[in-house]
Amino acid sequence: MYAIVIFGAVMVAISLVMVATPETWARAVLRFTRMPYMHPFEIGTRLGFGFLFVTYADQSRFPTFIRLFGYLLLAIGLGLLLTPPSYHRRFGVWSVEKFSKYFRFAGLASLAFGIFLIYAAIR
Repeated sequence: MYAIVIFGAVMVAISLVMVATPETWARAVLRFTRMPYMHPFEIGTRLGFGFLFVTYADQSRFPTFIRLFGYLLLAIGLGLLLTPPSYHRRFGVWSVEKFSKYFRFAGLASLAFGIFLIYAAIR
């Protein structure tokens, strides 16, 4: 359960940055795409948290939803395993360039989702 709370808390913190300073968030994402560990980090976090969500779903308020979200994270992690790192980097840069004007709105949505995850994990 702690993993879901931690995931939700990190999501809340990141969301607050996105809402308060979307330009800063965009620059941070662009810097991250240039890091050599970006691709393996994204694979590892998705697979790791996906496994934890599936494993601890039954201890949450909404086990079906948490389990499905865990399977989604696992699917994305497996998809990233099949994606060349150079393509993943290009996609990250393209996404920032295309969608940075929506970061504040996306931050509000992810803030709500992070709060929901914390609520779902604490029984």
